[in-house]
Amino acid sequence: MNADAKSRVDQSARFLQKWRPQAPDLCIVLGSGLGNAIPDIDQMPSLKFSEIQGFSASEVVGHASELRIGEIKSAGSAKSRSIAFLRGRNHAYEGFSTAEVAHNVRAMIAWGVRGIVLTNAAGCLETQWNLGDFMLIEDHINLSGLNPLSGAAGNGFGQRFCDMTQCYDPEWSAAFRTRAKALGIPLRQGVYAGVLGPSYETPAEIRMLRTLGAQAVGMSTVVEAIAARQMGARVAGLSCMTNYGAGLAGTGSKLDHADVVHMGASVAKIMAELVLDTAANLPLGD
Repeated sequence: MNADAKSRVDQSARFLQKWRPQAPDLCIVLGSGLGNAIPDIDQMPSLKFSEIQGFSASEVVGHASELRIGEIKSAGSAKSRSIAFLRGRNHAYEGFSTAEVAHNVRAMIAWGVRGIVLTNAAGCLETQWNLGDFMLIEDHINLSGLNPLSGAAGNGFGQRFCDMTQCYDPEWSAAFRTRAKALGIPLRQGVYAGVLGPSYETPAEIRMLRTLGAQAVGMSTVVEAIAARQMGARVAGLSCMTNYGAGLAGTGSKLDHADVVHMGASVAKIMAELVLDTAANLPLGD
C-alpha cells in the first residue's frame, strides 16, 4: 500500500508537470463552503480531480473536487504569484484511506509547490467567539487515529519521525496576523482538534476537547498538514467557525451540514480577501 501510495503521487506529479511544467508557488486548499470565494475562480484554468491521474474525488456537498490555477496580485502592487486552488478535499469518513486523504497535497508538493495553506470549516469551542470568526491554527491535536507517516519507514516521502514542534509555520502565521490587522478582520488564534467524523461530537466529547485545550474541532486538515511537513513544505492553517460544538448553543439546538456550508459561504469572501492578500506575499525561502 505504501509503495502504491508513492507511485500514485509520482503519477499525479508527472501528469501535472505535463499539463503545466512550471508548478505554482503555493497551494490553497478550500474547505466546506469556501470553494466559491476566490474572485474569478471559475475563469481560471482547471482540471477536475477525476481528470488527474491518481486523484480521487470527494462527494461531500461544498467540495467541487477540482484544481484551479490563478495569478493572484498582491494588494497595492503589481506583484503577482501563481497559486493552485484545491477546491475541496478527500475525507477519511468517506471511506478514503489515509494515503488518499493526503494524496492531493502530496501531489502538489511533488509537482513543485513550496507551501500549503489549509482552510476548513470548524466547530467553535469558545462560546465568547462569534460564528463566522476566523481562527489561525497555531497547533493541532490529532484525535482521528490516522497518520500519513505510518507504515514503511518514511513511505518514500521523507522522515518517518517527522518533527511537529512547529507544524504551522510561525513566520507565515505572523504574516496572517499582520495582514488581518491591516484589513480590520478579527483573527482568533488557537488549537484545532482533528477528529474522524462524520458524526458530530457529543456534548461530552466537546467538554473533553475543551479540557484538552482545543478552540476548534473539525474532520480534516491534520493529515494533510502532517504529510506536507514530512515533505518539507511550509504550512499555514485557517478555520472558519461555522457552528458551535454540541451543547454549547443551548438546549435543543442541532447540528446540520447544510448550516455549516451556508455559514462558510456567507463569510467566504472576507476569508478569501485575507487569504489571498497574505498568500501573495508569503515568504517561500527556508
